[in-house]
Amino acid sequence: KGDSNARIQKELRSFLANPPDNCKLIVGSNMRNWVVQITGADGTIYAGEKYKLRILFPKEYPTKPPSVYFLKPTPRHVHVYSNGDICLNLLGKDWRPQMSAQLLVVSILSMLSSAKEKKIPPDNAMHADNAPGQQQTSWMYHDDRT
Repeated sequence: KGDSNARIQKELRSFLANPPDNCKLIVGSNMRNWVVQITGADGTIYAGEKYKLRILFPKEYPTKPPSVYFLKPTPRHVHVYSNGDICLNLLGKDWRPQMSAQLLVVSILSMLSSAKEKKIPPDNAMHADNAPGQQQTSWMYHDDRT
């Protein structure tokens, strides 16, 4: 667990020292529980809208990915479930220990920025009542079906 804490502290310092555009990190007394406020980028359909991402680091981090989900209200996006879960392969099967929480935040912001319309995922009903942030081990990612 010591290595995990050291890694999280390093990421925390790096994020605070050089936050990505449109992102603000809030950390309380538990450094394994981050909240990142993201603001929709200018020129996108979410421009100026503010959303909060919760990032929870498991004790196996970075071997296992952090749990990342939107707090309510969630953005209406084809890869964001109404419970806050985000359908993103980097949060599951494509996670690599070399990646960082900051990279995930930037990926999620870029996913929002590239959206052309606001609509909920076609399979939202399957997820809507689940507690958000569960391990995405058996997920079918939308992009896998194409």
